[in-house]
Parts: sequence; C-alpha cells; structure tokens
Amino acid sequence: MPERHHYSLPFRTFIRRCTLLLVSLLMAVSGSVWAGKLADYWMYDEYYAEHPEQQQASAELIAAVRNESVPVGTPHKKIKIGIIYPSIQYSGYWLRSVRSFALRMDELGINYELQTRYTKPFSEISKQLTQIEQMLEWKPDYLVYTLDSARQRAMVERLIRGTNIKLILQNITTPIKDWGSRQPFMYTGFDHAEGAKRLAQYFRQRMPRGTPYAVLFRNKGLVSEMRGLTFIREIGSYHKLRTSYYANSNREGGYKATLQILKETPNIKYIYACGTDTAIGALDALRETGRQDIIVNGWGGGSEEIQELVNGNLKVVLMRMNDANGISMAEAIKRDLEGKPVPLIFSGDFTILDESMSLDEIKRMESQAFQYSNKDL
Repeated sequence: MPERHHYSLPFRTFIRRCTLLLVSLLMAVSGSVWAGKLADYWMYDEYYAEHPEQQQASAELIAAVRNESVPVGTPHKKIKIGIIYPSIQYSGYWLRSVRSFALRMDELGINYELQTRYTKPFSEISKQLTQIEQMLEWKPDYLVYTLDSARQRAMVERLIRGTNIKLILQNITTPIKDWGSRQPFMYTGFDHAEGAKRLAQYFRQRMPRGTPYAVLFRNKGLVSEMRGLTFIREIGSYHKLRTSYYANSNREGGYKATLQILKETPNIKYIYACGTDTAIGALDALRETGRQDIIVNGWGGGSEEIQELVNGNLKVVLMRMNDANGISMAEAIKRDLEGKPVPLIFSGDFTILDESMSLDEIKRMESQAFQYSNKDL
C-alpha cells in the first residue's frame, strides 16, 4: 500500500481545520527523511536579496538564455563535462536537458567532450554514487548532478569540500545555507515553490471555496516537499485537504496511491500531483475506475503531459520553459571560460496551460519551451 503522508484520525480531523498547522506537522514527520527542512535552504528571491552583488550577473545570464546564442569570445582548451541524471522515467525533462545543453554548447562554439550516465529516480541512489565515482576518474572540468535526498546531499558535500570540480546542481534553485560560501558552481532549474504557487492560484480561481482535494507527493525528498507543502500552504483553508500519499516518483506509485485515495475519500474534486509520473499514474487509476469527474494537474509540461492535455485527460498543466535549464548551463560555462562572474542560481520561467486553450496556442507554447530539444525529433 502507498505510504500515507499523515497518519491518525485525530490529527487528520485537526489538520482539516488548520492547514497551516498541517504544514509544520508534515515537516516534523518527514523533514528528517530527505535533506533537511525548507528553512535550511535559501529561496530564490531571498538569496538575491541577501546577495545583491550577484544580481547583475544573474540578469546577464537570464538575458543570454532568452536571446540568440553568441559564440564564445575566448580561446580555450577542450573541456570535459559529465552529466549524471535520474532520467529513466516517464518524464522527458532530463533527456531534454541534455539535448538542449549540447545543442547550445555547439552553437556557442565551445570545444568540449560530454559523457552521460542515467539511472531511475529515487530507487537507484547507490548506482548514482557509483557513477559519480567512475566519472571522477575521468576528471571532468564540470559535473552536472542533482540533489533531492539526504544521501545525494552527503555526496554533494564531499564533492564541493574535497574536490575542485565545478559542480552544477540541476533541478534545484535553493542553495543550502549551511554550506555558506563553499557552494557548488551553480544551481539551475525551475523554482519548485514558485511553480506550486502558480498552480495553487489556478485551483483557487477555478474551484469554489470548500472544495475537497488530495495531494500526490513524489518520493520523500526536497522536490516533493517544496512542490507539495508550498501548494498546501498557498491553498490554505480555502480548499479542504482530505488525504495525501507518497507515490515514489513513478507511474505505478501514482496509480496505486490514487486507487487508495478513491477508496478512502471518493468525494474529492481534484488531485494535486507533484510530478509527471505520479500525474500519469493518477490518470491510469481514474480511467480504470471511471472517475472522469476528478481533475488532475500536470507538473512540468513535458510532451507526455501536453498530449494528455490535448486528449482531454489532464485539465491543467504547469509548463516549464524546459530547454532554459540546459541553455543556462551552456551559457554559464561560456561565461566561466570568458572570465565573467557566474551567478549561483538560475531559475527558468513557467506558464500555465489548460483545457480552455486552442491547439494552436498549446503548440506555440510547446515550441517555445522545447526550442532545442524538439529539433530533429
């Protein structure tokens, strides 16, 4: 049975009356499992408010990502880049990141060699650590990884404290406060909290006060908590949270958790899904049970979610301007080669797609989001 995110009836009853208390309770129950509490991380705007000296470099990188490529202007030796991603999943986010990164690097005229390693998310952390060790033997100049769990955090700490490698952390835009000035080379991705806020605003506008809903978290980790707890906090008491489950960041987990949700709380009106695989799994369960009355959102806006939106299954999709993450890494490396300052964080843009949009509107946004990764596909 999928793991519930809260446990006893007295707590559940009280939680329904005070959603803000729910947030703190969930943090107490699950926060130690992953990589710390949300307070341990700098939020994007908070970080730049505390470090205004980085704002110019940040603005310059954002402009470079949004504009056409300008080739590198400094001669340089061939550089080596390693990428280790949890990309063996239904979502195409990670593989699109690699493709957009490589194509932008080519346009920039950077002389480089790229090696990639892939795993399943959440369940293959040990394999990721082995891949990092193997990659370090190759001695890359830049290494691209991610951070979502306590074990990943421990490995990243070893890398930034024990090596001179320039580490890029993908899919996280919240620097760890405890690391002080000893930070990775760069954090890049899309602000999970901001995305959750955008979806909370959408559901508050679409659904009336008192609407009952459920939450499908991914695995226990930073990404899941930022997307899920932020949404719960932003919805507040306007809607009524009935239940929530961890879905292990895969389609099967989303399917099983949704079946359990429907068994326990059949009167819910929407399921807030914290990831693509969990959302698609939820749709599988809803189709099987004939519950087409329940709304499910997409989180990320990959081609898989867009197709489900076009087919009328997902009703709303939070779309990342997906290729910006890969472009940002290429442009940051270019700045580094040119001796220009590289901001610690890059956070890409979001947009909302929903069932009211025409196919032409959706395709136009898809073209913008996948400006590189859809080439020759």
